[in-house]
Amino acid sequence: MADKAPAERLSGTLLRFIYRNTERGFGIAVIETGDAEHVIKGPLWGVEEGEPIAVTGRWVNDPQYGKQFKVTAVQPDLPSTRTGIVEFIARAKVHGVGRKMAERIVDMFGDKALDIVRDNPGRLQAVNGIGPARAESIASELQDRMQRADSQVFLYSLGLGPALVRRIIERFGDDAGRTVRKRPYTLAAEVSGIGFRIADRIARNQGLGADDPNRIAAGVIHIVDELAGNGHTAPPRPRVLEAAAELLRSPPGPVADAIEKLVATGTLKPATTQAGGRREHRLAIARLYHAEKRLAEDLQRLAGSHGAPMDVGEIDGRMQLAADALGFGLEGTQRDAVIEALSAGLMVVTGGPGTGKTTIVQGLLAATTPDESTVALAAPTGRAARRLSETTMREAKTVHRLLEFDAQDMSFVRNRENPIDADLIIIDESSMLDVRLAAALCAAVRPGARLLLVGDADQLPSVGPGSVLGDVIVSGVCPVVRLDRIYRQASRSLIVESAHRVRRGQAPVGARDPRGDFFIITRHEPPGIMDTVLQIVCQRLPGRYGFDPVDDIQVLVPIHRGPLGTEAFNAALREQLNPGGDAVGGGLRVGDKVIQVRNNYDLDVFNGDVGRVQGRSGDHVQIAFTGREVEVPSSGLDDLQLAYAITVHKSQGSEYKAVVLPLHGQHYMLLQRNLLYTAITRARRFAVLVGPRSAIDRAVANADPIHRSTLLAARLDGTLQDEQPASDDA
Repeated sequence: MADKAPAERLSGTLLRFIYRNTERGFGIAVIETGDAEHVIKGPLWGVEEGEPIAVTGRWVNDPQYGKQFKVTAVQPDLPSTRTGIVEFIARAKVHGVGRKMAERIVDMFGDKALDIVRDNPGRLQAVNGIGPARAESIASELQDRMQRADSQVFLYSLGLGPALVRRIIERFGDDAGRTVRKRPYTLAAEVSGIGFRIADRIARNQGLGADDPNRIAAGVIHIVDELAGNGHTAPPRPRVLEAAAELLRSPPGPVADAIEKLVATGTLKPATTQAGGRREHRLAIARLYHAEKRLAEDLQRLAGSHGAPMDVGEIDGRMQLAADALGFGLEGTQRDAVIEALSAGLMVVTGGPGTGKTTIVQGLLAATTPDESTVALAAPTGRAARRLSETTMREAKTVHRLLEFDAQDMSFVRNRENPIDADLIIIDESSMLDVRLAAALCAAVRPGARLLLVGDADQLPSVGPGSVLGDVIVSGVCPVVRLDRIYRQASRSLIVESAHRVRRGQAPVGARDPRGDFFIITRHEPPGIMDTVLQIVCQRLPGRYGFDPVDDIQVLVPIHRGPLGTEAFNAALREQLNPGGDAVGGGLRVGDKVIQVRNNYDLDVFNGDVGRVQGRSGDHVQIAFTGREVEVPSSGLDDLQLAYAITVHKSQGSEYKAVVLPLHGQHYMLLQRNLLYTAITRARRFAVLVGPRSAIDRAVANADPIHRSTLLAARLDGTLQDEQPASDDA
């Protein structure tokens, strides 16, 4: 009930810190208000001992420490009393300026001392003991502190929370307030967590007109970036114009003018595609335009480097090597695929579960002799790379590690000038490659080396922009082997059969035998679906099959929010599976299952990696990711989320012993065939769908998920017409 009480405000001097975590901005301190001292705790970032501050929050009774003020927001206050001004100057940490010198300054200028420092610092030389150099040092330090205070006061006045205020000041420095006043839309482009809408509210509150050209341009960029976030590297120009006009509540004319100016400055890149007699005008953010262009050029280079065909004797010898390693001879499509891959500069192998993709990779590795070729194996995620390593018995890396990502420079060590030291590069789970990572990879393939892309084109596309595997396949730029035969062992699995039924547009069929591996449980209402999922995860599967409910079972959900989203399932599952874990910060407990949601190159932990919270030591939390334990600083906890339930998109590249997939009409917008197919194919030993048949049937019937507008296929097949000369490429 205390959290619902109205917020209160305390003003006073921050006397001292009892505890301080500078990375998280958390602190426990003592504030003096009048004649009383109080303990305050919470986000105390950006304030120092001796400074006057104002804190907003509520009084709480700590069972151990008694009455305290729980802070929700803090901002510095410039002092107005003689004592406060003396303290402010004395604590400015200017060489040679202590309390006595501070008292002299205040004796000379009174309560106008800070105004003098700000507006006419040369007058400080009138104080005994202050010459020109010291006056400049005092003025510089105090002006910086006052500027920071002004910036924080201004930013808090905009209604921004402590985390956003901190990010803004970290990005723009003590002068952040002036930057935001002059260029508010810079926030959307350069500060994480601030999108166009927040920046627009700030700008409009400062009186910027709705038709201001800077606002219109920022809105257009926001729309193109938002579409890129949904996978589109080059959306149609009319779609951008319409969406921006709706966002800005502007007539089309000013939006069209803004687009032309953004094109003229190179911020946006135009292009025209020609297919089936239909021309379509596109717009792309420059960074994606250039990445896709470089990728197309490198793919064409690789595809054109096909080696000389082998004679019959050599082919037979290579196939015998493969047969010896596999324990059986390759036939049909699999044999043809290995033979083609032995010389093709660029090749794709695609197929669903149980169709033999892994067998082709194993056969190719066996048929490639060590003295002939060095081989590199990689996959986009750590989990996929580990699985590739297990199936091939060779080292496999993430693509980032293969390219030797340098976190300091935010660039890859392996590139066109310093290519990957391998003659054959095999990338598994290639459907997860977005356009920028694929461009970096292909640029680092040295001349004469071969690239094999292995993946399932029917799965969901990459989380990042682009549709690389699909575009390469439809372009016809290289040989593509499509596997559709289900081999004997896999054919006995209802998981595999159901996945292929879904891919063909047929409804999956659940097992009738309790010893089966794929089931459908019909539930119609959200509460019933939630209760059934909890029973399956926490009781039925652990009891019948011995699965660990946290490590072995993964709940996959189409959406984040709502009564059947990941947030609701995570809260419910944690209360069942880990109700008493000790808090470690960031809303996490010891024992929690967590997922990394952003790449952290310093820690070598990547988006999609799943782990368990082990404990806390000082300012670090120990997370056991697969195969190793990582010390995550408190500042990195924002990149971790609960993972008892995750989205189907986040599961790409992973496999789990058991998958539980709740589906309902509430997931309407994401009930798509490739999403259902992807979820089922994540299961290795057991899968169960929970929901009404109508939701499953809709997902199966919806074979037209949102199309990604890209330029890669058009570049590869020659149907792209650039509207600007190639010489303007960056």
